[in-house]
Amino acid sequence: MVTAVHRLRLHFTGGKQVSSVKELPTSPVDLVINCLDSHENAFLQDQPWYRAAGDWAGQNRAPVLSIDPPVSGQEAAVEAKWSLSLGLPLPLSESGGRVYLCDIGVPKQVFQEVGIKYHSPFGCKFVIPLHSP
Repeated sequence: MVTAVHRLRLHFTGGKQVSSVKELPTSPVDLVINCLDSHENAFLQDQPWYRAAGDWAGQNRAPVLSIDPPVSGQEAAVEAKWSLSLGLPLPLSESGGRVYLCDIGVPKQVFQEVGIKYHSPFGCKFVIPLHSP
């Protein structure tokens, strides 16, 4: 079912699914969305496909938006122009570019259960900038 839904999304967006870095475009693209990095699995960086994808994104020269980028001290796949942190801000490295925080709808009760006094900074917005203007 997930595969069918994924294929429908690709069909309606005109996107192309590839299974190898060699299949990625050789011409410049408008935007690279980086979701390669993981806070839980540092071993991803040791995988050849991870390095190849990061090299491709770096050589493409397109602006990069990193979704949930690695924290300071962890190497990112590629330097980002913008980063989108999810839920709560984490300390990010300088390679994260301009940082934005996205409200992913974590219920207030979750914060209460883990002992975090939380007051939403979002108001009527779902994304707010965390970088200096």
